[in-house]
Amino acid sequence: MITIVGAGLAGSLLALELADRGQDVILIDQGLGPQTATALSYGLLSPGPAARAWQKLQRRHGPLGLRRRWLQLSRRGLPLPAWQVDPQRFGALVAAALKRAGVVRHTRLLQTPDDLTALRNQGPLVLACGAGCRDLAPQLDGRLRCSWAGVLELDDWRLAPARCRWPAVALLPERFSRLALEQRAAALRAETWIVDAALVPCGRRLLAGQITLVRPGLEVGAPPDAAAMEQRLRQELARHWPSLAQAQGNYRQAAVSFCSTGVPLAQAVEPGLWVLAGFSGAFSQLPEAAETMAGQIIRADADKNG
Repeated sequence: MITIVGAGLAGSLLALELADRGQDVILIDQGLGPQTATALSYGLLSPGPAARAWQKLQRRHGPLGLRRRWLQLSRRGLPLPAWQVDPQRFGALVAAALKRAGVVRHTRLLQTPDDLTALRNQGPLVLACGAGCRDLAPQLDGRLRCSWAGVLELDDWRLAPARCRWPAVALLPERFSRLALEQRAAALRAETWIVDAALVPCGRRLLAGQITLVRPGLEVGAPPDAAAMEQRLRQELARHWPSLAQAQGNYRQAAVSFCSTGVPLAQAVEPGLWVLAGFSGAFSQLPEAAETMAGQIIRADADKNG
């Protein structure tokens, strides 16, 4: 029996991969509600290996929310063809796929290393719970860090610029400053925040912007003041799209994991204990990472019992 803690993108894709290879899998949902890193993601994919990996997943497990999109990286550039896994649709669709695959899913909040003791006695254990991984395994590599991410969720498409409305076009900065902030996280002496201006269609919603707050040290800490974070986000968005300064919408934030080197943590921590976290481009990177890790876990368990 293989147990995975975390029923977000990482845990779900790994569970599907292991079940596809004939393994008995228990997936533990931490029960943290809709404010998760997966739900706040844009889910955008460039044409190429990542999109093909999702097409392969859908052929094996049914629909997972993959759809065609258009992507514009500058104000003057022409929209380019792209793909998107709608994060909201993915949550509902992957639950059905996991059930069809025979994955057993439980809701249980794990908060300390002691909570893992009984699970580790049952077989291989994988931590795929993002920012919650370090609380459960303090010995994790210091590259794995946490930040707070927030987006503004709008229901009224009329607030978007005309070029974003139809066909559904995602407007992104040419470079995300979040990635540069993550890379210098180890050198920070005070909490630092940045805003990346973007408008991304997700189903009938519009995700506006992305604010990232990184603190010194390895602990995620308490949630930042949501009202202050929303104000910072709106002020930056208004520089690009003034109509969004007072637009009605819901601000949502969640703790997310990242690796300061840009290389995610996808490896064994010690015999029988694995971690799959710290992805800065999770929807692009995780299908391949889950496939690779599934093979490693099965081989390691066979060697142990053989």
